[in-house]
Parts: sequence; structure tokens; C-alpha cells
Amino acid sequence: MLKVNGLEITARSAKERLVKSISFEVGKGETLGLIGESGSGKSITAKAVMGLLNRRMFDIGGNILWKNEEILSKKGNMPRGWRGEQTAMIMQDPMTAFAPMMRLGKQIEMGFELKGRNAKQLFYEQLDSALKSVNLADMKKILKSYPDELSGGMLQRVMISVTLMKKPELLIADECTTAVDAASEYMILKQLEQQRKNGMSMIIITHDFGVAARLCDKVAVMKSGNIIEKGKTLDVFTSPQTEYTHELAAASVLFREDVC
Repeated sequence: MLKVNGLEITARSAKERLVKSISFEVGKGETLGLIGESGSGKSITAKAVMGLLNRRMFDIGGNILWKNEEILSKKGNMPRGWRGEQTAMIMQDPMTAFAPMMRLGKQIEMGFELKGRNAKQLFYEQLDSALKSVNLADMKKILKSYPDELSGGMLQRVMISVTLMKKPELLIADECTTAVDAASEYMILKQLEQQRKNGMSMIIITHDFGVAARLCDKVAVMKSGNIIEKGKTLDVFTSPQTEYTHELAAASVLFREDVC
């Protein structure tokens, strides 16, 4: 489905390489975990895949192939339906994912082609069900709200629900459980597990080994813009080949013990 070869990302202003010749693949129905600390290059890699990086600010090298079609060279002219129908990304910060001066209902509608009363009625029935699946019961109130009238956790769940309604072939989820409480995290992970069972390909960006162990078939560990280790999830977690991976695993265990 997705093949990344020798991806390099350089910030033009600082002349600094942020991502250094990394390669990975995601097969049909497969889930890859990109794991690493903040600043390791996970999110900017995902934005490069989605074609969301400003080419005036970043130089991007290497190859990104979607179903064997090179998309990196297309720059702003991405394939039709690329964002939304073929691929979709759940952003890390929900506050920046919505326009602040527009009600959520209007923004959500803009992402779907709703023609006719019957189509709208069916859409809102499906939206209501999707919101309830992540513990958001009052759809009418949410649709009338502006982004700053909801908490970060609520916005995150709205974004996840709407994104999954598009049923993309590849979903990129960037730290999608960090802004929510434990009950909501459980519901979100349950939703992602269901999408995995339904055959959706996914890239899960996280620093939480528990989330990766639950969702990912394989993982790639990133540090300072490099992939330093990759393989099947169980193999990497039980027999890490680098000291950094071992330390990340230990830190994740200690964090969960502290929370409990």
C-alpha cells in the first residue's frame, strides 16, 4: 500500500536535516507503529506522507509510493481523493485541526458531499452513532459549538469519529490518545482495533509501548530523525537490539506503574 524509501526532510531556514534517509512499508490491512520520544521525527514524517509540508520551508528527498505510484514528486498536485478517501490523518493537537471561527457542524459538513435531504439525514444518523461510540452523546450541542467551547479531549474524539466515517484505506493516527481520559482512551483504542479487524491499514504514532503492543503488527523506532530499529512488534519489544529501545520500553512500564 505505502512504501517510503530514503525519505529525507531538511528545514531550509536552519539548514538542518530533521529526517535522515528513513525507509518503511505498510501493507494492506497492516498496522505500523512509529515509536520514539518527542522531536524524533515521527510527526513530520507523517505530514510528508500526507503531502502537508510546505515546500517553501522544507526540502524533501527520497521516494514515497502509494500503490506503486510516486506521490512525492507531485508536490501540491496529489492524486484525486488522496486526503480523506485514500488516506486520512488524526492530528496530535485537535485545537489546530479545526478553524476557530466556524461552528463544528459546518466544518464537518464541508468534509462530505451531502446532496439531498435523505443523504443529510443518513449522514447525521451515522455521525450520531460514531460520536456515541467515543462517549460523546449530545451531537446537536457539539455541532453548534465552536472549537474553543469543547475540551481538547472532546475535540480529539470528534476528529477521530469524523475521520473514521470517511473510511480511508490508510489511517495515520498521531498520538491520538494523549489528550483524553482513561475511559475515552479505552473507547478510542477499541475503535482503532475494530478498524484493524476490518482491514484498514494504519500508522500509529506514539511513545506509548502499551498502545503499540495492542495495535501494531510491526514497529519502527525513531531517534533524532533516524529509524534505529524495526521489526515485528513482539520481537522488538521482547528482544530490543538497541539500548535506546530498551530504555523507551522501561520508561513506558514505569510511567504506567506510576499512573496505576
